[in-house]
Amino acid sequence: MTSLITSLHQSLEITPLDNDQVQVTVVLPSDLLNSYQSLLESLIGFVSHINHEKHHQRLRAAADLSVKAVLSKADYHKRLVKSYDDYTASGLSRTDAIRRISADLSKEKHPWAGVDLVRKSLIEAGRSGRVGRPSSRRNEP
Repeated sequence: MTSLITSLHQSLEITPLDNDQVQVTVVLPSDLLNSYQSLLESLIGFVSHINHEKHHQRLRAAADLSVKAVLSKADYHKRLVKSYDDYTASGLSRTDAIRRISADLSKEKHPWAGVDLVRKSLIEAGRSGRVGRPSSRRNEP
């Protein structure tokens, strides 16, 4: 009896088609048909398993990034609060403290160095403030 692999090599014909496709033709003895079908089913199961594992790896990587981002944001908030408290304790106004923090972060090329991001993050971290433009009533007694 001829092995399936030998038979495949001897009777395999590949024809190029349009759109980067190929036509694969295999001529088999009828007694190898079930073995060939089992081989194809095994390959399909193997490829499916690999794709499933790749999907799970991507999900695990995304979850790891999400955890790192949350930790990074918490560290960022701690840093902002400490800097804000130091600057306001030294007599700077809220606006000047935020600008100074933004400048400090910009020197380090921090991705969240923008004044608006610092202001919003300080509010999220529990420091008083208001999103948007300052109130016109601020200077009133």
